[in-house]
Amino acid sequence: MKSMGDAASYDQCIHSLLGVQAEDIPGSIAIISPGRAPLTYARLFTHIREVARTLNLLGVGRNDRVAIVLPNGPEMATAFLAVAAGATSAPLNPGYRSSEYEFYLSDLNAKILIVQSGMDSPARAVASGLGIPVIELSPVLEAEAGVFKLDCYSAQLTGSSRLETLPERAEGFAQPDDVALVLHTSGTTSRPKIVPLTHINLCTSARNIRSTLKLTEKDRCLNVMPLFHIHGLMAAVLASITAGSSVVCTPGFYAPGFFEWMKEFRPTWYTAVPTMHQAILARAADNREITHRCPLRFIRSSSSSLPPQVMKELEDTFSAPVVESYGMTEASHQMASNPLPPGERKAGSVGTAAGPEVAIMDEAGKLLPLGETGEIVIRGANVTLGYENNPEANEKAFTNGWFRTGDQGYMDDDSYVCITGRLKEIINRGGEKIAPREVDEALMDHPDIVQVVAFALPHKQLGEEVAAAVILRENASVTEREIQEFASKKLADFKVPRQVVILDEIPKGPTGKLQRIGLAEKLGLTMLDQMESAAKTEFVTPRNPVEKKLVEIWSQVLQIEKVGIHDNFIQLGGDSILAAQILSRIPKTMREQKLPLVTFLYAPTVEEMANVLSQGKWSPPQASLVAIQSEGSKPPFFGIHGCRGEALLYRSLARHLGSEQPLYALRAQGLDGERVPYTRIEDIAGHYVREIRAIHPEGPYFLGGAGVGGMIAFEMAQQLLAQAQELGLLVLIDTAPPRQILSGSSTSRPRKSLYHYVRRSIYYLRHRQLTRVLKGILQKYWKRSTRMLMPAHIRRVRNALDRAPWSYKPREYPHRIVYFLSEKRRKLFGDSLAAAGSWRELAIGGVDIRVIPGNHLDILKEPHVKILAEQLKDCLDGVQAKSAGVTRQ
Repeated sequence: MKSMGDAASYDQCIHSLLGVQAEDIPGSIAIISPGRAPLTYARLFTHIREVARTLNLLGVGRNDRVAIVLPNGPEMATAFLAVAAGATSAPLNPGYRSSEYEFYLSDLNAKILIVQSGMDSPARAVASGLGIPVIELSPVLEAEAGVFKLDCYSAQLTGSSRLETLPERAEGFAQPDDVALVLHTSGTTSRPKIVPLTHINLCTSARNIRSTLKLTEKDRCLNVMPLFHIHGLMAAVLASITAGSSVVCTPGFYAPGFFEWMKEFRPTWYTAVPTMHQAILARAADNREITHRCPLRFIRSSSSSLPPQVMKELEDTFSAPVVESYGMTEASHQMASNPLPPGERKAGSVGTAAGPEVAIMDEAGKLLPLGETGEIVIRGANVTLGYENNPEANEKAFTNGWFRTGDQGYMDDDSYVCITGRLKEIINRGGEKIAPREVDEALMDHPDIVQVVAFALPHKQLGEEVAAAVILRENASVTEREIQEFASKKLADFKVPRQVVILDEIPKGPTGKLQRIGLAEKLGLTMLDQMESAAKTEFVTPRNPVEKKLVEIWSQVLQIEKVGIHDNFIQLGGDSILAAQILSRIPKTMREQKLPLVTFLYAPTVEEMANVLSQGKWSPPQASLVAIQSEGSKPPFFGIHGCRGEALLYRSLARHLGSEQPLYALRAQGLDGERVPYTRIEDIAGHYVREIRAIHPEGPYFLGGAGVGGMIAFEMAQQLLAQAQELGLLVLIDTAPPRQILSGSSTSRPRKSLYHYVRRSIYYLRHRQLTRVLKGILQKYWKRSTRMLMPAHIRRVRNALDRAPWSYKPREYPHRIVYFLSEKRRKLFGDSLAAAGSWRELAIGGVDIRVIPGNHLDILKEPHVKILAEQLKDCLDGVQAKSAGVTRQ
């Protein structure tokens, strides 16, 4: 099947392409973003030229690698274009951990790293350790969307050894054969490989997408895809730029905000992965008016297989055609696509060739006729010339000029491509490609693991999930949950195995090699879907009175006639509300101990729960989740502890919220005296997110925290958004603004000397407020003296919670915050806005300030807590009413 056009007749590099648009349509809008002025093609062209020249002055020129770690948004889009115009863009996932950044930055041989100012990314420390200069990018908020400044002075100070004099040959703007973009793709038996893509590759692919989608200057794309991924960079940004149309750069995918963006920007199309489409459909019923008033010309889906049922529902909901496309990084994204009307769209097929030639090849390299199954192969100007510094991979990937995709399939009589299987072992988790070996290497660092094989496990919504089979050292007793927590410290959240199987021996192939493909089937693991997994579990009846009583309780609460002792609670359809109901019935009917909610993390079956009860008093490891009010039909509210680390401060609040509102609280790790408390806000939040998601796996989430707990809740919300979860409500209860705390450049709490207090006293004496500072000094030393009388483990927790905020650097939050402000704090600052401080700057969606009588210490106590509960109930009811009838994803 032939290419869709002759590449030689078009501009072959990003810089010249933008120059043509700036000359032909200078006033047309190129980039838009919520809350920002639009960026025209003329201004975009001027901006990228300025950035390219700035990089030249830093010693960075053509084909030099510039690593970019930025949040989604207009600056990420323009940074990609601007860096590619004069050097080579290397965008990296902001969600990576330190070990991942160390590999990618070293493998890329990055010359500099660009990060957003104020963004506390582990990439900074890693780059510093590698001697890579770090340049801070500062968005110019008063300017057009995507306009930014680079802090070159800091880069020269931190990495002058790497900023050499720029050779004359590398100055200026990139040429067609220069590498514009480098991305890593994942291998099955090797580390992730570098895919260099030239300007010819990218511009060819962008034109192919433009032609397939029939894009014109009148079109507007609503981008919700991450811009460190080839899908978002090419299909949304560069294809739109090539067509002279505009692209809306959002902060990232957020289902509740999708329809508001549609209403505000009136896009003509959007592109996404199937899981995003499903989340959008879940909210479509409540937004029929917007879909009717803001019609789409079409919808595009790529990066993962789109179920035919979802395709039909999308078309019925939006009254627009849905086109499914087939792409991969090595092809600069698009390879095949279903056509727009009047062309035929075939559900279950990825369409016809849409740019490069597409064929089917057998193992010997022979091209197969229509209808025969083999490996899908491609060739064309958009295809990479080969992996970097990897001759072995290139020898396997290219045959007679054709690139082997690693996917199995056939072409029907109409030349539509149908994918039937996966030859490669890459795990495709909802469009995120994961190299199993990365997971292997992370888990092999665990002292109790001697062998590990990561593999794909079928998943109904995501297509595939990450699983791992492990062999433990002799006499080791590590649990699945502990292995997952270990992995979460080394891997991005989407790479952490959702199922860990502990074996005595891992199945091997005929040659003795460990085999990933088909391992799930060999181990008898079924699809990660509630009812299918539950249905295939071997049914075993109760064997003793304790199991018999538990089966009876589970059956009543879950409303399932038959429950076996090996059935998994989550797979049976359990959630946090049902879990609390089960645990509340155990002491009443069995006269046994009251178990914490987190029991279900470590004892998810009847058999395991019976074993727990037989042990007498039991304390699960790292249990932080506490059920304060377990009954009720509404979505649960999760409250985060204050500076004392205790969860019981929410008892009065739960009582006033009423019996229909479940409330769970989180207590600090270390209060039991057995574990070491966390010392960073990010680590505390990550631990709590894992606990609430293990028992309440999907959003929307309703979070809140008092004092330092508000800051922890804020970071939890950020981490949940990074995991593509919905946030229903974020509540801060008299929490000091973080930038008010972080008033200096130091990352630790400043030590205040007697001289400091004398100066402060003189200041307040002049302002007739000496009693205020003296009271503060007395309170400080009284607090210190009383703390010395506490048990050592309690003191460690309190000290850790006191220090944690001083090293926390928050990021902007894309939604609204509800801020309950104590009357005392309001008076202290003079007005509510001043008291809210930097929360107003961090919350893009605004801050809803509600003043509650009392001070910081008694806002959650009687009688003030009653007023707080009424206000919180009003907020919860408002959000829940708006979301009524939405199906969870």
